[in-house]
Amino acid sequence: MVEASEISSANNVLELGPGNGAVTGPILASLQPGAKFLAIEKSPSLASKVSRRYPSARILEGCATTLGQHLRDEDFPAPDAIVSGLPWASFPESLQDSILSEVAASLHGTATFTSFAYFGPHWLPAGRRFRKRLNSFFSSVKKTRVILNNLPPAFVYVCRK
Repeated sequence: MVEASEISSANNVLELGPGNGAVTGPILASLQPGAKFLAIEKSPSLASKVSRRYPSARILEGCATTLGQHLRDEDFPAPDAIVSGLPWASFPESLQDSILSEVAASLHGTATFTSFAYFGPHWLPAGRRFRKRLNSFFSSVKKTRVILNNLPPAFVYVCRK
């Protein structure tokens, strides 16, 4: 996800749903000097956990449905890269639309939005609906190769406005 997000060349990186920080560490390690990072986690316990795990990282307890307001409140510039670990297929379409609308409105110019999906379930109705949602919010939606070493195997959606 980090490579597909082009983190190493981004000035402002946002992570949605860092969970326990599995992707946060590689993101932080890939940031260029002077780059800004912000993660937004809805779960208070997970936000606290990832804050303890990465004390130098800026972790905000909040909801992605109000992403634009969080960015304004935190005085965080428009992201060049947004990396999402959110469980999209488990969200109703209305919630997907709400978050994706905020994401698309927040991205800077040619910025990248990336999120992963598990290989196999992406063919199920919920996975296909999510792909349609992505296509309705972004002009370019591409998939990386499937990472078979991941359990379960997964791939990354790479989206641009």
